[in-house]
Amino acid sequence: MGVMRRIAPYALAVFCVVVVTSGVALLTSGCGSKKSSSTPGFRSGSPGAKVFADAHCGSCHTMATAGATGKVGPSLDELRPNQQRVEKQVKTGGNGMPSFAGKLSGTEIKQVAGFVATAAGTGQSAGKISFTPDDKKVEDCGSDQACFEQAFGNLAYNEGPKAALDKLAELSNTNPLVRGGCHPIAHKIGAGALLKYKGDVGAAFAAGNGTCGSGYYHGLLQWKLAGVRADQVASVARTACDDPQIKSNAFNYYQCDHGLGHGLMLYTSYDLPAALDYCHQLQTEFDQVACSGGVFMENQSSSFGLHTTWLSTKNLLYPCNSKEVERQDKLYCYLLVTSHILPYVGGDWVKTADWCRRSERGWVEYCFQSYGRDVAGAAVRNPAQMKNLCGMAGSGEKECIYGAIRDVMNNNAQDPQGEAFCKIVKAKFRAYCFFGIGTILGTQHADSAGKQAACEQWAKGEDLAQCLTGAGA
Repeated sequence: MGVMRRIAPYALAVFCVVVVTSGVALLTSGCGSKKSSSTPGFRSGSPGAKVFADAHCGSCHTMATAGATGKVGPSLDELRPNQQRVEKQVKTGGNGMPSFAGKLSGTEIKQVAGFVATAAGTGQSAGKISFTPDDKKVEDCGSDQACFEQAFGNLAYNEGPKAALDKLAELSNTNPLVRGGCHPIAHKIGAGALLKYKGDVGAAFAAGNGTCGSGYYHGLLQWKLAGVRADQVASVARTACDDPQIKSNAFNYYQCDHGLGHGLMLYTSYDLPAALDYCHQLQTEFDQVACSGGVFMENQSSSFGLHTTWLSTKNLLYPCNSKEVERQDKLYCYLLVTSHILPYVGGDWVKTADWCRRSERGWVEYCFQSYGRDVAGAAVRNPAQMKNLCGMAGSGEKECIYGAIRDVMNNNAQDPQGEAFCKIVKAKFRAYCFFGIGTILGTQHADSAGKQAACEQWAKGEDLAQCLTGAGA
């Protein structure tokens, strides 16, 4: 299993990440009710437009062409689904959406799918970024989450993503609303930046950072894939991260592949096997494994808190221990699984550890690394609290420490709490902790001198030797 760790160094986001703009359902349950009012401002006369209006889709969804401003479901202008995806979702439903197969004829389903795809989706032309800057400013948003997303996107477009991300990090420390929504806000910063750089993912990546669980990087790929035709998505995915500006930095390269996974889950409307199949078509094993991490993270944290069909409230290790997830994809499934387990055991760390011990043979250690990642988030990276919570893992304490320190350094490689944590863990785990620091620092520096300097910032003597080993120096 050590080989897998070297193949796919993971840079995971903090506990309780929420991802923006889900493709979970074109209509959520309760939408499309005959009691709903007609779509306001509707002006189109096509057959598909009429079906859209008569089914009251606009009561849940935003779609400019239809004059629809619903906020319950995802904005179709942002999601930009292709016709095949719309047809499938309307016919089968799922993930909170009822099937409309018994309410609409086959012709009507094709009509409304064609209308949505043409007016909001692929018909809007390949490569178009569905973000429109306006005059909203961060200072004017008060308690309006949607305003913050738009305002930060505006800031990224006008002043660049670094200015927007720095402002987001600053405001997250004082504003609970911004802190709770920092990941989706970071996604929208990605939209503004991608527009600023005219769709150049490489340039946008080079200008950003990992604030708020790397939501910015994930957002870039979400917006890059939105509106791509079904017959083009595999090609776009294969080339999206193949840019010298991205590949020159292993951390950014990982984030790009991981972001692809998020984007592919959104693109496929949370069809996990289909998203993983797209990951399998990427060029290298590193690309494929990192992409799968984004798929599984998106599966656990949909925009609207919906429970996807690829999660279970009884078998809390599902889908990791199922036949639907191939061995090549299990790594990241287990590295994220405790974020699903914790809420269903009432946040009980001992019970969560018991679930980890039920993992398939060979995967227990990765479940405990996931446990450590969640410990870091729950403790807000406080060294003493992380040590205490990892102690509750029992036999998994060592891997918990490894997962926790990696999360700390992934979130901020300049965070002194990482070094402080490694210095207070049990003596027998200290070396592994500093090794963990190195595994993150090593992805951020391409040359040995850079890795050496990064490790020397936090470690000396034997601690330094372990950090350098983890960094691959």
